[in-house]
Amino acid sequence: MKINWFSPLPPANTEIANYTKTLLPYLQEKVEVTLWTNQQKWDEELEKYTSVKQYKLEQMPWFELNQGDVNIYNLGNNASFHGEIWQVAQLFPGIVILHDQKLQDFFYMFYPDKNDYIQQMKKTYGQEGGESARLFLNEYHSMEFMTENYPLTSLALENALGVITHNREVYLSLSQENQWLIGYTPLPYINDRCESNLDQKQQQKPYKLIMFGFIGKNRRLETVLQALSQFKQKDSFRLNIYGQLWDENYIREQIQILDLENLVTIHGFVSDEELDFALSNSDLGINLRYPTMGEASGSQMRLWNHSLPSLVTKIGWYSNLNSSAVAFVRHDREIEDIHKHLQGFLDNPSHYQQMGRKGKKILETDHRPELYAEAIVNFVTEISKYRSHSSIDRIVKRVAIELNYLNSDIKSPEYLSYISETIKFITAK
Repeated sequence: MKINWFSPLPPANTEIANYTKTLLPYLQEKVEVTLWTNQQKWDEELEKYTSVKQYKLEQMPWFELNQGDVNIYNLGNNASFHGEIWQVAQLFPGIVILHDQKLQDFFYMFYPDKNDYIQQMKKTYGQEGGESARLFLNEYHSMEFMTENYPLTSLALENALGVITHNREVYLSLSQENQWLIGYTPLPYINDRCESNLDQKQQQKPYKLIMFGFIGKNRRLETVLQALSQFKQKDSFRLNIYGQLWDENYIREQIQILDLENLVTIHGFVSDEELDFALSNSDLGINLRYPTMGEASGSQMRLWNHSLPSLVTKIGWYSNLNSSAVAFVRHDREIEDIHKHLQGFLDNPSHYQQMGRKGKKILETDHRPELYAEAIVNFVTEISKYRSHSSIDRIVKRVAIELNYLNSDIKSPEYLSYISETIKFITAK
């Protein structure tokens, strides 16, 4: 079996690039994988396992792609990393691995001409969608409102032969729509990158808090800073921030306004090795999301890999995590709950350490990459059974549109049935 795999690749600053690197050796053991990227540079270590090929939208190698059995497209919420992948998926149907369910922000950023964005909203949600898009552009609606009410998931999945998700709630939701073949499997993660030094770690004040990854507004950093500034024993903690901030200057201003310069450090984007070292020397992770985009969290896998306890928002994928492995924060009681957990950590750090150990066990049991690779292959096999039927359905639909345009008087169901059977005969293998 030959798979064309479209994904961001390391060193792209996204967890999905790391996910592909994690999975590749296990997937390549079962099928022949070709990685496709629009990046100019990628981690050469990937080529130890398979070939990496560049593509350009204006010069797509359609013949070469057709030599594969299926294309797999990794879609996330960042248009910079996934915009061209989505465009290829529109031209060449395949399987979509849906890393984020709510893609409102993706399409807002994807269309530089906001009239195109309005048209897509209208196409997907009717007149109401178009009007809401206009109100949003005029700052009447927030991005949070748009994300919750107009996720644009169906637009992202147009032409998809099938969909794989890492979120059971998303799996159930999409299955009810009965538009695609849907598969669910937990996000994979290799847990042998590091050994936890939790037992050897001498926990003492000030305790080290850590946030990392691409930190947009929904990661709740502003709220974390407010909560820390208002906490009576704030000097018992230090917050280290790693990764890309949506607006670093603004966050630095907030740190200054809240008088947190001595408690908060922004490190920026660092190497995996440096981040792993920081995680191994941290005491408590903060992994809040609101609104959630429906994603499973690679960051959570990484925290568990280091046996780190963590604060997570009780929403979406996170709400179904084992309560003995994470500390929940309610989205409408954020500061209150953050204070509760900071105080709880000061009073009984061993209780939170046990959460980290439980998370490590979950990682080792439920998120094994070899099981994930097997699930991918099984899903592709199932999709292959329906692929020809899906192609026929699209041809019939296109012919019906063209016939209606050429002759709107064609109403005979017998005639349309004859055309449908003819197409099936022509396309049959």
